[in-house]
Amino acid sequence: MTKLLVIELVCPVCGTHFSSRAVRSVTTVGQDTDFCPRVVGENPVAHYVHVCPRCHFAAFEGDFDQVQPQVREFVLSTAFDDVLEAEAPGALLGSTKYLLAARCYEHDARATRVHLADLYLRASWCARAEGDIERERACQLEAILRFEEAIAEGEVHPERQQTILYLIGELYRRVGRYELAETMLKRAADYQAEHRDPDIADLARQQCRAAMLHRCNNMVIDL
Repeated sequence: MTKLLVIELVCPVCGTHFSSRAVRSVTTVGQDTDFCPRVVGENPVAHYVHVCPRCHFAAFEGDFDQVQPQVREFVLSTAFDDVLEAEAPGALLGSTKYLLAARCYEHDARATRVHLADLYLRASWCARAEGDIERERACQLEAILRFEEAIAEGEVHPERQQTILYLIGELYRRVGRYELAETMLKRAADYQAEHRDPDIADLARQQCRAAMLHRCNNMVIDL
């Protein structure tokens, strides 16, 4: 079962003291093909990020100790209306928390493109649990963009390269771009390096076949 606890935080941007729920323990029973964990009980992913109720600074617990000046300036000058438009005060959705966090970390010089991609990926997991297909897809596309930028700029460590290639392919498959999915999944399946993971290769081949099947079915429908 997912067990939560209440923690007390002080916003490093505006100084607001507030309470937030955090994850104490989790029981996992598997994962989806984009690595979204399947758990017993409440979805814990939404509770790894915390949001100041006043200025909407959002980050992981460990990043509430200090904030860079450019992040503070961004948060204090931004209303986040496009993210918060449909939210009830004091009851933010998990996907909203991650979208706010992504906006904040984009102004943090320490955040890598992979870090930002992971935030959007987690936002998509939350959106899926919330039943918001449109937001899930939008977050998946944002994750793809940043993962691809990280690969292109050589920012991905060899130990993670195969996994990132796989994730790009699987996310393309999930948003219906099957040809791109096949290309990236084949790269992950055929990845040859010291850090090659045979389990990732097998999963990539499986999902590549799924993408190919979807593409062929769509061709038949179009005919």
